[in-house]
Amino acid sequence: MLDGVNLLDVASHVLQGAVLFVVLWVAARLLRRIVRRAMAGRRVRADVALLTERVLYVGLVGLGMFMFIALALGQGATALAGVLVAAFITSLGLQDLFKNYVAGFYVLMERNILPGREIKTGDFTGVVTDVQMRTTYLRTDDGGTVIVPNSELFNKTVSVGASAAGRSRSVEGAKDDSTQGVEVAPRKL
Repeated sequence: MLDGVNLLDVASHVLQGAVLFVVLWVAARLLRRIVRRAMAGRRVRADVALLTERVLYVGLVGLGMFMFIALALGQGATALAGVLVAAFITSLGLQDLFKNYVAGFYVLMERNILPGREIKTGDFTGVVTDVQMRTTYLRTDDGGTVIVPNSELFNKTVSVGASAAGRSRSVEGAKDDSTQGVEVAPRKL
C-alpha cells in the first residue's frame, strides 16, 4: 500500500483499460475491413470510402484511448458519462453538418445526381459540376455557381435531366396516351 493506494487495485484498473482498448482497436480494424468491402461492392468513390473508413477507425481507437485512461485512473463510470455528454453536446452543435454529410453519402451512393447532369432544385436550375460529401455545385445558364447543401437534394424534390450536352430531359413515371391508356416511360438515369 502506497499512500492509501492499493497497487493491486491500480494494476487491475490499468489491465481493464488495456483490455478494453485492445478490444476496441480490434473492433475498429474489423469494422474498417467490413466497410471497405461493402463500399467496394457498391462501387463508391474512393475518397468517400476512405473518409468513412478513417472516421470509424479513428473514432473507435480514440474512444478506446479515452476509456483506457479513464479506467486506469479508476473512473470508468465517470468517463462513460463524460463520453455520452460530450457526444450529445457535439451532436446538437453539429447536427446540420452531420445531416449534410449523411445526405451527401446517400447522394453519392445512389448516383442519381452526377457531374454533367442538369438538375432543378428549389429556385435553382443548373448543370452539376461537382458532388462532394457536404455540398453539390451547380453551374447556371448565366455562368454563375450555386452551392447546394446535400440535405436539400436528399429531402426535397429534385428534377434530374439528361447530360448538359444533349439538354434533353428524360421523363419518368406515367404519361398519358389517349390511344393506349396510361403507359409507363422507361427510367433513364
